[in-house]
Amino acid sequence: MYANYLVGKEQKDYYGLKLFMGLFILVLILAYTSLYAIQNYYPSSIFSFSKANKNIYFLESKTLNHMYQKKDMDFDTYKKRIEHFEEICDKFGYTSSKVTSDKLTTLDKDSIVLMLDMMALSKKEIDAIDIFVRRGGKILFNFTSGFLTPKLTYQKDNLVTRIANLHLSEKHNTINFKKKSAIYMSTRLLSPVTKYLFEGEGLAVSLYDALPIFHTKEKADAYLTNWAQTHYAQIGKDKELVEEESGVIWHGSRGKGKWVYFSFPSYVFSENSDESYEKLFYGMLSYLDKKISLQIYPYIDVKNGVFISEDTEYKYENLSQFQKVAKKYHFPVTVFCVAKLALEHTSLMKRVGKNSLIDIGSHSYTHKQIVNESDDVYERETIGSKEVLNKFSKAEVIGFRAPREEVDEKLVGLLKDSNYKYILDATDNKLYPYYKDEMLIIPKHATDDYSFLINLDWSSKQILREMKKEVNTIINLDGLYTLSTHTHLMSYGSNIKIVDAFVSYVKKQKHMKALNGTMIFDRVSKCLNINTKSVITDKKMIVTISNDNAKTVENVHYEIVVDPSVHIEYVESEIIGLKTTLTKQNNGKYVLVIKSLKPKSQIVLFVKYVQNN
Repeated sequence: MYANYLVGKEQKDYYGLKLFMGLFILVLILAYTSLYAIQNYYPSSIFSFSKANKNIYFLESKTLNHMYQKKDMDFDTYKKRIEHFEEICDKFGYTSSKVTSDKLTTLDKDSIVLMLDMMALSKKEIDAIDIFVRRGGKILFNFTSGFLTPKLTYQKDNLVTRIANLHLSEKHNTINFKKKSAIYMSTRLLSPVTKYLFEGEGLAVSLYDALPIFHTKEKADAYLTNWAQTHYAQIGKDKELVEEESGVIWHGSRGKGKWVYFSFPSYVFSENSDESYEKLFYGMLSYLDKKISLQIYPYIDVKNGVFISEDTEYKYENLSQFQKVAKKYHFPVTVFCVAKLALEHTSLMKRVGKNSLIDIGSHSYTHKQIVNESDDVYERETIGSKEVLNKFSKAEVIGFRAPREEVDEKLVGLLKDSNYKYILDATDNKLYPYYKDEMLIIPKHATDDYSFLINLDWSSKQILREMKKEVNTIINLDGLYTLSTHTHLMSYGSNIKIVDAFVSYVKKQKHMKALNGTMIFDRVSKCLNINTKSVITDKKMIVTISNDNAKTVENVHYEIVVDPSVHIEYVESEIIGLKTTLTKQNNGKYVLVIKSLKPKSQIVLFVKYVQNN
């Protein structure tokens, strides 16, 4: 009996031990699962031990204070300017604090520090900022940061040259713009800094100070341009800045850290306090805050588009020359035809209609005024012209070009009702096609051939040189270059040789892709119906892509930008068999291509990355 008691006691002891070990293993499994989930599926910013940073530090400098005192400058105005940015930071969920350069070493290595209009900095302060960035810090600075020593003399080894490697142009150094001159800033479409201005807006810039001009071949995030975005900013009569001297916003890395620099004073943001400037500032902070960002290509599978069209009106027969050029180079184009004249050239229109590269659009019925005319005129010029041109086109006519670019709400309403899809228009300063009153607007910004041939009376060599310059300006901004020609001008006589030479030039540029109007509408409308959301964890970026289109979308391209310490290992999908390719480029960029997105579907991608500490 005693032996039986011992056996029973031993069994009970083993039962307790087994229960303890089972619970211990279960806790370990739960702990591992939780840690795995935190690292792979949850945003790092929601945990206190996270490396994510939602605190913004504004640098304070004794050297800057000394400059304001010595020069008897208005320090209160400067403080109010900083307060304006603190308010914007608060609006976007960032908490603002003050920090001095000697305290930078106490900050987390991935902290964000703002240095706005800090003209005077000591060598010791610049050294401290440099060390802070190289060890992983992130800074946003501007204008003439650190240009002056404590004695208020220029120092060549300033903050801008040290961090951003930007050097003042020997040709211009700084530029004073006249108060009456119109200055605009064109934002690059695929820049991670300007990504929230997704239409590539041209922003007005007010300047009262001399602007530093840097000579660099590094691609900028924004450039000074004229209103039409086809020239870099003019600085005087017959003078303009070249591409290498017109950048105004840059981003980059130094060591393990990264930076954003803009060359204009911070008051530009407060004086142009519309939503666009707030979006620009948020883009700067977002780039610094996120170690990975991604953007869809503007035209699904095309980064840089070239759109060449012809207004087919007077000298209608010259349409044949234009269509021959398109056929010769296998180059998609659009012809906006006057319907009444099309009826007089039926054999020509039938030949044009057989060319699949040519997108036929309407340039009205009679090419006469439409706006403010009778209802019958509106209907004849829109619905009537479409009925005629549909007879010559393989596909339904969906593009419209208004005579003299006169468009009102009534006209747009009729165009929508008769199933037009896009308008070529020059009224807004945008790089990318956009929807207005449910109608896609393709922006027109290249110099019209009327200006080249009539107003300027240029030679063919001058015109071709300017056209090449314009297309490269727009493409440099990832925008859509749009050139409008006419049958009685560029397509007339020997002038067609200019078109021929230009099309030949574009065709040879591997980074340029010709698109006609229908191709642009198809891609842009699809692109706007693809919604992308991402969550960044400590090991992965989880990307949710929703294709709201009713059709399959193929070869969807994304550009991914990563921190200097980040390397993407692979991309996997929750859907077995989904084909993706990842190609590494230079400057911390990757191109992700999704082979096919099914209609009305959603996919989740896991972008696995490693970060070198």
